[in-house]
Amino acid sequence: MAETNPKAPAAPARVPHQARTAKSKVEVRGVTKLFQRKSDTLEVLRGIDLSVESGEFLCLLGPSGCGKSTLLSIIGGFEQPTSGSVAIDGVEVQRPDPRRIFVFQEYGIFPWASVWDNVGLGLRERPKEEQAHIIRRYVDLVGLTGFEKAYPAEISGGMKQRVALARALAVSPDIIFMDEPLGALDSLTRLQMRGELLRIWQQEQPTILFVTHDVDEALQLGERIVVMSPRPGRIAEIVPVDLDHPRDLGTAAYGRLKNRLYELLGVGHAV
Repeated sequence: MAETNPKAPAAPARVPHQARTAKSKVEVRGVTKLFQRKSDTLEVLRGIDLSVESGEFLCLLGPSGCGKSTLLSIIGGFEQPTSGSVAIDGVEVQRPDPRRIFVFQEYGIFPWASVWDNVGLGLRERPKEEQAHIIRRYVDLVGLTGFEKAYPAEISGGMKQRVALARALAVSPDIIFMDEPLGALDSLTRLQMRGELLRIWQQEQPTILFVTHDVDEALQLGERIVVMSPRPGRIAEIVPVDLDHPRDLGTAAYGRLKNRLYELLGVGHAV
């Protein structure tokens, strides 16, 4: 079945990536990552150089095992590079920071807590009234009004991912790292969630680094797409996507970009 174009609601106009002049938010310089195994050394990343601007939606695209998730973990401070460096706002990343939030494919929400309590997990140090105001805002933003008292076992996979996204946004994150967050969803829910994620990004304007191996997902979401080679992961090319949202999958421009991505991934032209 062919995908239909997601229809995201109108949102505030954003400054196109190519028109921004602000200093880079993230600077990755010469990052290489080796893992020592019993009998040999596994080189996962080699010589990664990358800049990410504040408020940018950047997709990391590549085959399984190319080091996308490892690069995300290094930028987030969960892994240390073997060589090279990562700086955020000019400060070298040494460890995780609570202002930088990860959203994973597995949802990461607590089964014993309600939607309301899951969303408010990172707000416990704030006054109760302020907590309630923030939780209400983000429950509404992700379309979960009426499900505040529901538990994860009582809601769908797409709704669980909305809870995870609301929880991430509730703490006003500096950066959101998303590691294939829609991968466990069925195709229709996944398409709907892409539209919702775009709407929220346009409204809230966080910096998002989004890992995927899905070409259409990268094209529908990203302002730029960092295409990575098979292991050891290197940057094959950074592809700008200068198409307005919501993106029409049937246009010639979309088709050309899609074919280029498939070529970079070594699988020939899209069909």
